[in-house]
Amino acid sequence: MAMVLLSSCASYSVTEQEVQQYLDKKTGFERSVGVKGLAHAKVKFEDVKVGIGRISDDRVNLEAKSFAKVSIYGQAPQEIELNVNFSAIPFYDKSEGAIFLKDLEVEKLDIEPNTLNLPSKQLLSPIVEIVGQFFLSQPVYRLDEKDFKQSVLKTARPELLIKNHSLVIQI
Repeated sequence: MAMVLLSSCASYSVTEQEVQQYLDKKTGFERSVGVKGLAHAKVKFEDVKVGIGRISDDRVNLEAKSFAKVSIYGQAPQEIELNVNFSAIPFYDKSEGAIFLKDLEVEKLDIEPNTLNLPSKQLLSPIVEIVGQFFLSQPVYRLDEKDFKQSVLKTARPELLIKNHSLVIQI
């Protein structure tokens, strides 16, 4: 009986829209980086757009929008907007019943205004890292234990694949 039950629930697809909705509920935070009075940035991370298997067949791409107020000793504070495109490999963590990302790579970085009077690499690197660490430490989707099909998959040893711009969890 259990085999019949598992074979009828062999996979579950998580669409880009579902990942987007999940992240919309979870994203949005503020952090500070640097040393106040010397070089400091207050980063506000708000918006993420998701693509599954669009840049590469085995990767999820995330476009993250961040705003930072940057202060450097001797200069007027400046406000910048960072648009960072990441790609990462999704994986399923059975103990969490959730999909996480690993091997995060920065694909593209746009800065507005791009005429900063800042030592940009030294200051922007920690800002990009803050946003990246968020994606590495938080799931991009968690299975719902109230949904029968998802709860059965959570207890099995599923495999995670990317098919037709969806994350497919299958036994």
